[in-house]
Amino acid sequence: MPLAIPILAAVLAATIGILSTTNHFLSEDRLRQTNILKFQPDKFQGGNKQERYFEGWYYKFVSQPMSLQSDHHDGRFAVEKDTSFSMAVVPGIFYSDASVSNESHAFIFVTLNGQQQHYYRFDVDQFTYAAANEEYYIQVGKNRFTKDGVSLDLYPQSNDDADLILRGNLKFTNSSPWPVSLLELGAMGSVGWMPGLECTHGILSFDHELSGNLSLATSVNNSSSDATTSSASSLQISMDGGRGYTEKDFGRSFPSLWVWIQTNSFRNNPGTSLFVSLARIPTPFFGIEFPGFTAAIWHNGELIPFATWSGAAFDDIRISKEEVYIAMRSARHGRSKYRVEISVDRRNLPEVLLYAPVNFTRMEPFVWEALRATVHLRLLDGKGNVIIDDMGDYAGLEVHGSVQYLVDNVCGKETANKLICL
Repeated sequence: MPLAIPILAAVLAATIGILSTTNHFLSEDRLRQTNILKFQPDKFQGGNKQERYFEGWYYKFVSQPMSLQSDHHDGRFAVEKDTSFSMAVVPGIFYSDASVSNESHAFIFVTLNGQQQHYYRFDVDQFTYAAANEEYYIQVGKNRFTKDGVSLDLYPQSNDDADLILRGNLKFTNSSPWPVSLLELGAMGSVGWMPGLECTHGILSFDHELSGNLSLATSVNNSSSDATTSSASSLQISMDGGRGYTEKDFGRSFPSLWVWIQTNSFRNNPGTSLFVSLARIPTPFFGIEFPGFTAAIWHNGELIPFATWSGAAFDDIRISKEEVYIAMRSARHGRSKYRVEISVDRRNLPEVLLYAPVNFTRMEPFVWEALRATVHLRLLDGKGNVIIDDMGDYAGLEVHGSVQYLVDNVCGKETANKLICL
């Protein structure tokens, strides 16, 4: 037994050394060419799933500031002068627990300016996706999504929770995905190798430029099998010069609680993007759970991660009805290379209920999301010099569940998890 410990230590050290060397040798392109889905986070990960599974891709679009009027002036699509039109389009698939539910279906939901939500259902066989050796795409009905753009042809059917007709084509340029390596699987880092994760997150593009046009109309009667010609209000939107962002989630279910923040619409730093996700993470090991987070700033083509797996730590978290405040440093011990302060104003913030998987049985609207929050971001280097001090508009914000758990689990507090804390 005394020999076992040094032998195991030597094996572990050798394994880490081999992995580190291999990690350096294998470029992201080479990893992707292996056709292993772990290294291709944009692609559909659930090809071998038939039940108790979901996967969704979150495409966010923000136009250039403009003055918009609906054709019929009923205010449905109105945007104040010198502000932007923001929307999220989320295609995906949900497989229910076949023993208790027959609710499996593909879907697309759309949110407009964080105030309207539209949910479209499709048969499972209307969901198609790229094979491991093909360029990424997914298609739901007539709607196609790729790394280079989207083609939309959405109109409500009788069983949809929607009255929006949405058509158009958008092109993406200069996409900026979270890099993938052997040891760090994008936003999940090394945690992405943990088996049995409840929910896995991916950032497919922190920021990209948009071009193209969208047409929005209100369906008069969505009981029709073809609502494409009946509308009382319509709007043509140019997305030229706008900004886009793409992420995804997949797994068995959403966490029981989380905070999510995202914006890439900074007033003085175009192209800069902020992403923050904190959650309670269950594991398949004896019911053990822990608070975890993954976050990053994309700035001037550089990725600055703040995550459990990268060794980052929290200095403070405050969550109230008026504000979400987060302060983090990039290293838990010693001098940090970066420190970040994030403040989100929640006062008078419009929110909309989004659909999400519930108890493996159905998709149901129960997640409140804002799409027009304002974020104050301060990024400092290790010497306290300010790198960014800017306001980000059209921010996504979700605060779900008993998030006091996250506040209580900041390292150093008596209430914090003794093994893993924030």
